[in-house]
Amino acid sequence: MMILFTACQKGNKENGKDAIAKVGDKYLYRKDLASAIPNDLNSTDSTRLASDYIQRWIHQELILQKAEENLTSEQKNVQHELEEYRASLLIHKYQEEWVRQRLDTVVTEKDIRDFYDHNPEKFNLNQDLIQGIYMEVPKEVGRAGEIKKWMLSNKSKDMSALEVFSFQYATKYDNFSDKWMEFSRIESRLPMEIMNADRYLHRNNFIETTDSTSTYYVAIKDFRLKGEKAPFNFVKDRIENLILNSRKMELIKELEKKIYEKGEEEDLFTIMK
Repeated sequence: MMILFTACQKGNKENGKDAIAKVGDKYLYRKDLASAIPNDLNSTDSTRLASDYIQRWIHQELILQKAEENLTSEQKNVQHELEEYRASLLIHKYQEEWVRQRLDTVVTEKDIRDFYDHNPEKFNLNQDLIQGIYMEVPKEVGRAGEIKKWMLSNKSKDMSALEVFSFQYATKYDNFSDKWMEFSRIESRLPMEIMNADRYLHRNNFIETTDSTSTYYVAIKDFRLKGEKAPFNFVKDRIENLILNSRKMELIKELEKKIYEKGEEEDLFTIMK
């Protein structure tokens, strides 16, 4: 940064300005650049960020200069838009502070379950889901029969054997038996195309397919189809966010109602006829 500052310092002294870049009659001042660069960076990163900032500023000012030259006076009159933006920004900040001071952020398991049970229409799946195990093994390893037995089993000894085998031989291994995953994510890893996922999932609980280098295995423990109600665990986090957002909206409505009623009570507004 000192290199950049020093390079511009001589010319700036002549003008009596503490600037480090200029476009037309606009100046970028040292204090503006310093406030944009974190203090805890090393000299190399500081110099790089300073240079990037200066370049962005120059690009912006050059484009702005062209806009000033080429737009009509009417097009350049943005006072109304600025006032609207300022108003919406101030309202948003006030609403945020109001909500921050009053929002109950505790969402219980019962809250989530009740929301899930009473709003089934909100949770229709738009894709197929599965629970299961995915494994990718070099083709020369073989042992397909053992792998299928372990992957379809619910016995702890078979799961242990599968874990040991996957650690030794698998190039990819993902056990998602206790959580839901989009079937399309698994299908995208396979060297095959499944034309009708609905029918395929109803008829198959195991996939084994190969390409020139690997064998791919998928054990399907459970599935839910597009259009069905989403499993509770799959939408649990989403429901918590929906509940919090709903509480925020209620607080904002409460704020608006109180302010309106107070304004009405104190004759702070008039509707002209």
